[in-house]
Amino acid sequence: MYSLDINFLKDRHLETSSKTTTLATQASGPSLKEQLPLIIGGAVMVVLPAITASSLLLLNHLSSSTEQRIQQLDNQLGQLSSQNQSIEEINAKVEQNNQEIQSLVTVFNQIRPWSAILNEIETQIPANVQVGSIVQNETEVTIGGYAMSYDALNDFLLTLQSSPLLKAEETVIQTAALADFPVETTNAPENVEIQFPQGVKYTIITAISDRPSSELLQEFARSGAIGLVNRIRTLENQGVLKP
Repeated sequence: MYSLDINFLKDRHLETSSKTTTLATQASGPSLKEQLPLIIGGAVMVVLPAITASSLLLLNHLSSSTEQRIQQLDNQLGQLSSQNQSIEEINAKVEQNNQEIQSLVTVFNQIRPWSAILNEIETQIPANVQVGSIVQNETEVTIGGYAMSYDALNDFLLTLQSSPLLKAEETVIQTAALADFPVETTNAPENVEIQFPQGVKYTIITAISDRPSSELLQEFARSGAIGLVNRIRTLENQGVLKP
C-alpha cells in the first residue's frame, strides 16, 4: 500500500497567505474612478464659497458705484432744475418786457395828433370855401362853414376824401343849404338897406383814419407832427417796430 504524506501545515500556510492577499487587496480601498465624484464635489464645496464671496464683493462694489452715480445725477438734476427755474424767470421777464414794448408800440401807432389833423384840414380848404368850426368827438370830426357854391363845396369834399389822415368812405356832406354870409357891418347908415351875398351853409362829417401811424409818417411830417415821427422812427431803428 501506498502511504500519502500530506503536509497540512504547509497547505494551511498557503491558504492563509491566499486569504491574506485577498484581504489586502480588498482593504486597499475604492479606485480613483470611484473617488472622482467625491473629489469633484469637495472641490466644488471649496471653490463655490470663494466664488460667492467674490460675487458679493463685486456686487457691493457695483452697488456702491451705482449709488454714487445716482447721487451725482441727483445733484446734476437739482442744478439743472435750479438753472431751468432761473431761465424760466428770465423768459418771463423778457416776455413781460416784450408785452410792454408792444403795448407802447400800439399806443404810438394809434396816436393821431390833433394838430396834424387840423393842419391837414386847413391845407385842403379851397379859396372859395370858409371853415367856421371844427369839432372832434373821439374819431369823428365835424366841419362847418360856408361855401360860395355847391360846386366849391363838392370840391372841398373830394379834397378831404383824398386825405390819408381821414376815412374817405365816412367823409360826407351832412347838411347844405343856401344862406346869407355872416357879414358884420360897422358904421352903416340907418336908412340904407344892405343886401348880403348868399352862399351855401354846410356841415361835413368825417372820421380820422385808423391806419397805423407808422404808415402815415410822411403825412405827419408834412403836417408838423415831428415829435411823433421821431419816436416812431426810433422804434423802427431799434427793430421794435417794423417799417
